[in-house]
Amino acid sequence: MSIRAKSVFRSVVAAAVISIAFGQPASADLSVDRITVATGPAGTLYAQLGTALSTVIQDKTGVPSTARPHGGTSQYLPQLHRGEVFLGINSGLDANAAFTGKEPYPQAMDQVRAVLVLAQAKYSFISRAEDDIVTVADVKGKRVITAYRTLALFDDVNRAVLATAGLTEDDVQAVAETNVPSAIKALTEDRVDVTASILGIPAHREADAAIPGGTRVVALGPDDAPINALPSFHVGILEPGPAAVGVKEPTRVAIYDSYLNTGTHANADDIYTVVMTTYENWGDMQKAVPALRGMNRDDMVPAQISHPFHEGAIKAFKELGLWTPEHDQQQAKLLGQ
Repeated sequence: MSIRAKSVFRSVVAAAVISIAFGQPASADLSVDRITVATGPAGTLYAQLGTALSTVIQDKTGVPSTARPHGGTSQYLPQLHRGEVFLGINSGLDANAAFTGKEPYPQAMDQVRAVLVLAQAKYSFISRAEDDIVTVADVKGKRVITAYRTLALFDDVNRAVLATAGLTEDDVQAVAETNVPSAIKALTEDRVDVTASILGIPAHREADAAIPGGTRVVALGPDDAPINALPSFHVGILEPGPAAVGVKEPTRVAIYDSYLNTGTHANADDIYTVVMTTYENWGDMQKAVPALRGMNRDDMVPAQISHPFHEGAIKAFKELGLWTPEHDQQQAKLLGQ
């Protein structure tokens, strides 16, 4: 079968599955009375995603749904592990560390499960455009956000960004902030020369409007290896455009998978319905969150998974033709089978 024929066949299968799944109100398939989506702080991409997702789920299933912001995404992974939160949004890096018990988590949270990849987020340093800090090499000696108190794992990401230009924290004036919004505020208030953030989030847009001359997304250095070594991360090119705040020319940035997660405690049929609802209404999600407009819904299952998927999600993705034997092998390896 040709690649084009396979693509058409998968689309037909997906359409048939969705038609069956949504032939009656989805609320009939949910066992929960209310859905809460744990997110990062207000003003972050994850807060945007959580609000858009909870709106879609409530509109399409009739089950009351809401997003609940937290100070940092690391705060609610233990709750997902214990079954105290139904859904939460985390980077693949964070979820992998929690699942395997790496720093900063004191023990493995092996009950955490992936539902789907909700976004492919772009990340880099951000400077004031008038300061002529164009690439990571230019941050040497500058005041740079290198650490977040409530987002500990992204300290590793900031170190990796520096390393793309052969720099370390010793080469800059390292500054710690509470979270991404406060780090961006530090740039606006001229307390730092360079901040670090997911790109294009509301807090970034507000800073771009508030700073004379706007902001600039700082290009990564020439060495991709430090970024590629991080779970679920790779290097990509961000093109200038209306949605690309602070991007002055084609710019090398870090890109990573952001997951919708749950725990093993969640009902398989409920998770199946969440996947199908999100997949079917991906266009509505993209309208609500501009950062999603470059992501195809078939990318909800990445080629390389960072932590195990929930059985309900696997059922949905198999029916949609997106779950492969390679995913089965990765799932078994992660579960030690």
